[in-house]
Amino acid sequence: MAIDYGFKDQVALVVGGGDGSGSIFSTLFAQEGGKVVVADVREEAAQEVAERIKAAGGEATAVKLNVLDETDMINAVKLCEEKYGGLHYGINIVGTSLDFCDLTQVPSENFDKMFHICVQSTFFGLKHQIPAILRTGQGGAVINMGSNGSLVAHKDIGLYDACKHAVLGMSKSAALDFASRGVRVNVICPGVMLSRGLKQALEKDPHFADKWIQDIPSGKLQTYEEVAHTFMFLCSKHAASITGVALPVDGGQVAD
Repeated sequence: MAIDYGFKDQVALVVGGGDGSGSIFSTLFAQEGGKVVVADVREEAAQEVAERIKAAGGEATAVKLNVLDETDMINAVKLCEEKYGGLHYGINIVGTSLDFCDLTQVPSENFDKMFHICVQSTFFGLKHQIPAILRTGQGGAVINMGSNGSLVAHKDIGLYDACKHAVLGMSKSAALDFASRGVRVNVICPGVMLSRGLKQALEKDPHFADKWIQDIPSGKLQTYEEVAHTFMFLCSKHAASITGVALPVDGGQVAD
């Protein structure tokens, strides 16, 4: 029996929807009868995803969104309301790591870059997506992309871990603030992702990821599809009582 997620005629804003798990989530959400605004700093990539969705009979619109620009977030939310009549789900798939070294070796200017990309962007999403969800009067959810670095520390990515801890803390506070008003806020925390870049590295060296896999109890890397389906579940009516949660999708790594 197919799962009914309850997304028919619901509206999702997918920040980072031009690639990876954001692209897959956008497609899945539209297949379930939802309407998607695909937002990405790479407007062409967002447009390609939206066009594929429309070619398959779904409803989607692309918009350029630079997560460092609060006005872009405001305009994307406004587009959801003006084109589709509201917003029910904010999906924020944002993050980067600039440094793979101990904190004493991190260039000081990278603090601002990392903080703005990972943390400030989450703030912009929560600040502007939640009021729009409240305006529908139907409730909904904001799901932010964390990392298992939101939950535990790792060597040589201390600034990244700090930023992802901040994403989790801010999301949990928002969950408490808006639980009584029908807006849920959760964080998905993937482990090492089998990204396109990593796939390319593995084609050149099949043992490239061995150093990470040995620390994953399941013995495998996480995929975009696994993360996208986790976003689907946490948005759905089946997760109606789940809020303020950091959900690891990491093959048991943080449980080890």
